Amino acid sequence: MNAQAATFNTGTAHWGAVFSLFMGVTSLIAAEFIPVSLLTPVAQELAITEGMAGQSVTAVGVFAVITSLLLAPLTKNIDRRTILLAFSVMLVASNLIVAFAPNYPIMLIGRGILGICVGGFWSMASAVTLQLVPTKDIPRALSIVYSGVSVATIISLPLASYLGNLIGWRNVFHMAGLMGLAALIWQFITLPSMPAREGNDFRSMFNLLKSKWVLTGIIATICSYGGYHVFVTYLRPFLELDLHLQAATLSSVLLAFGVSNCVGTFVAGAFLGRQFRPTLLGIHLILAALAVTLFVSSGMVNLNLILAVAWGFMFGFIPVVWSTWITRTLADKAEIAGGLSVAAIQFSIGLAAGIGGLTFDTMGIGGIFITAAVIQLLAAILVKVSFGMFRMNKGRPA
Repeated sequence: MNAQAATFNTGTAHWGAVFSLFMGVTSLIAAEFIPVSLLTPVAQELAITEGMAGQSVTAVGVFAVITSLLLAPLTKNIDRRTILLAFSVMLVASNLIVAFAPNYPIMLIGRGILGICVGGFWSMASAVTLQLVPTKDIPRALSIVYSGVSVATIISLPLASYLGNLIGWRNVFHMAGLMGLAALIWQFITLPSMPAREGNDFRSMFNLLKSKWVLTGIIATICSYGGYHVFVTYLRPFLELDLHLQAATLSSVLLAFGVSNCVGTFVAGAFLGRQFRPTLLGIHLILAALAVTLFVSSGMVNLNLILAVAWGFMFGFIPVVWSTWITRTLADKAEIAGGLSVAAIQFSIGLAAGIGGLTFDTMGIGGIFITAAVIQLLAAILVKVSFGMFRMNKGRPA
């Protein structure tokens, strides 16, 4: 089957359903990272260390990886609408479990359930989008769906921190549950029936990884997201400790970072229709250049702030370009490829935490910038190699 011809949609655009997926992605990713802004109050109330509270984010990642790899093969005969609605119900339940958790183990149970939702919903989002809009509208639809990641960044960082101080961390999770409920209702109203596709078994997954160009692309995905998370994990310490920003200015910069990220996601949709290959390659080169410029312009506060916000804008392209890579090259295996992609992303987050922590402790923020630049440059090289392998394998450009 030709990858480009593998979409189900024959002309009807379900834009209401596309926006319901956007709401679902926003709710899921916001819930995943809300604890990052609330570590101290959570730790104090549950009588645990901040490190233990931070492990609640790790728990989500672990369950997300497992679910993303197992979902398509284990649900190959179930309507995709039913599965998405089930994950949205679980999302609401997970937030309520955390909100009412009397102790740390109960909180981890709620976070584990959320991890299942993140891995399942996100891995299926690209494949479902193929069925909701005509082929010509896929880049635009993907930019809408994955702008939820950028909006979630705003919700889970400055907004969650502000609301946590105002109404308490438990009420922040209550609000996350309400947001998930809104997404569930919207999806129930707008999502059409979407039968499962053939070729979603474990054998197909292993066969996919035997393709060198696919494996190279997955490794490039790890580098792409890993380089970003190495940088963004230490963005706040950089702003506070190196640029000496006051609390109000710091919050404004973090908000600007999140907003620029969101804008970048929407702008990406305009480039990908005709400029897919140059965009996927160029975005990593630009991110590498921004990181190097941050390194050499240390102490130039205004320039550093512009560069940091520009990094946020450019990263807004990343979720869209990689989901477009799947829909352009692996449309007939989009669910399996989506699962592998989500597993790669979650793995990259954990890997970035380890590499970033070691780098920051030994080399400081300058080491973080150089490491992020090197990883993004490696991603660009792997993208170029994967494109070349694809052309040799398929006899056409990606």
